[in-house]
Amino acid sequence: MPLSLEEVRRIAELARIGISDAEAAAVQAQLNDIFELIGRMQKVDTEGVAPMYARSGPQIALTR
Repeated sequence: MPLSLEEVRRIAELARIGISDAEAAAVQAQLNDIFELIGRMQKVDTEGVAPMYARSGPQIALTR
């Protein structure tokens, strides 16, 4: 469900962030893009995919 401009302004108010109308519109577009991506990711079939426990390959410990 996309965010309305009023919801973006309310979030900014709750966070005590001053935001112009242009900034609110830009943030609204960015957040709606993020929510759309999340929605698409939630639809991916991950049945049979093993969980990934490490973010990357082996890491080298750098100590001095």
